[in-house]
Amino acid sequence: MKTITKLLVLLLAVVMLVPCLAACGGNGDGNDTTVDNGGANKPDDGETTTADGSVAMPPVVQMTDGNGGQYVYKAHKASNAAEGFAGTASTDGNGGFYCEDFYVAETSEDALSFAVYTRNQTIQETYNIRIAMVPQIGNMYKELNQFYTNGEKHDATIIKTMSAASAATGNLLKDVNSMQHVDLTHPAFDQNSVKQLSMGGKLYYLSGDMNISSMDNYAPTIVNMQMYNDLSETIVDTFGEDIYANIYELVTEKLWTMDTMLTIAELANVDQNKSDGALSVTKGDTVGYFMYSASPLYYFYGAGGRISEIDEDGYPELVIAEDKNVEIYEYLIRNFNTVKNSWIPQGASGDRKTNFYGGGTLFTDMTLWDVRKGLYTTATFEYGILPNPLFEEGNDYACAIYFQNCHHLWAIPSMCGNEEYAGRLLQVFAVYSSLKDSTMDAYYTKTMYLTVAGDKGSREVMDIIRASLSYDIAGLYDWGQFMSTIRSAGGASSNQLTSRINNMDVAEEAMQLTLEKFKNPQYVPEE
Repeated sequence: MKTITKLLVLLLAVVMLVPCLAACGGNGDGNDTTVDNGGANKPDDGETTTADGSVAMPPVVQMTDGNGGQYVYKAHKASNAAEGFAGTASTDGNGGFYCEDFYVAETSEDALSFAVYTRNQTIQETYNIRIAMVPQIGNMYKELNQFYTNGEKHDATIIKTMSAASAATGNLLKDVNSMQHVDLTHPAFDQNSVKQLSMGGKLYYLSGDMNISSMDNYAPTIVNMQMYNDLSETIVDTFGEDIYANIYELVTEKLWTMDTMLTIAELANVDQNKSDGALSVTKGDTVGYFMYSASPLYYFYGAGGRISEIDEDGYPELVIAEDKNVEIYEYLIRNFNTVKNSWIPQGASGDRKTNFYGGGTLFTDMTLWDVRKGLYTTATFEYGILPNPLFEEGNDYACAIYFQNCHHLWAIPSMCGNEEYAGRLLQVFAVYSSLKDSTMDAYYTKTMYLTVAGDKGSREVMDIIRASLSYDIAGLYDWGQFMSTIRSAGGASSNQLTSRINNMDVAEEAMQLTLEKFKNPQYVPEE
């Protein structure tokens, strides 16, 4: 899009946003009052919609400090290397995948940056606050612990999941589920995160419209459309049905399976030098499928697999030993293991980008972050976005969030500057982010749907992904090392899951210990 066009779009967004946000503002007199919306939602009464079905806005409260001045809303934010991040990816989260949905110092032509800046300016003026960002420098769990020790109080933390797990069981985060001024039934909160990240009625971190990270760190399967179209006649001949000429029809008709993808991938392989016994675009080969090192985990969930599920009483239950989950893992070992299937090249992010960005690979998997930040700006060919393939035809798509060192969640530190304000502002950020022309709209509609998803088929897939996002809390705590085992299936020398399942008692014990800490952060196990 040309610069002048972008500017016109942004100006139009401002025009559309101003009346909407103005309707959300208060009278500025310091009274705890809601916006007039027909009386459908009183302050903190739990209602999420007004009488006309529109989004219910949080009560407008003029927030003040101890001296009656403007309140400083202080948040600990997951940062990137440019902001001084000095940690290591293995322990502190990947600084290359940073939080950009909470705060920006100034606006720009980028739709998301513009929306974040505009939302924050409106919130600051409406609620009489000043947002003060505290950037992550190293391990966020250690930093929160240090804040706690020093008596430094923050109202929010946008925290990497690697640290969130420890913080929740280390008495560093508040139980959001019990906070008076947070209405988790509001559609601005991701209801899957509310349900699937809770244990025993406690919820210490969550996602929603204020947090683009959940969708951004999902890794769909990406296809080189130019290569697929060139190969379409061969694909149709192989499967014997014309529908296989259109890969998006395969998706919508739920014919897009792992068997289908691997069959098509092998049709695309061209080994220019068979003597080396390996496929690589750097050697001039055409690669049907390049597997990212963590892809087996995405494919496990895409096939409907689960490590744990939340039961009807709100407690996690390990289900990895169920026949379906074992069958999916065994399928991955047979078909996606590079030891058994040497034709499938595998590597980390850099290798994947080298193979796919140059146009010589048909299929690969990458996060939506990488799609919008790298592929969209780099590719010289048309690409398509696909959900991870199904296990069997007719299944439903499942897009589970993998808790890697890139993903962040929103939480409230146990030591708040003001617990009431912290809860109210969590609600405010969630709701304001859900508005038309605000942050989620800027990310999903303007950036991903209308720009990065370059064709109608990819846009339909984006809707499938958004509707199918789910979480598995066992992946966050890696009980029994089941998550690690599935993740490494691509390079495993043998089936590792059986021995893990045989030691299920160890996994159950670890899960119960986590649950006890979750329910009671002061819990200390008996020696």
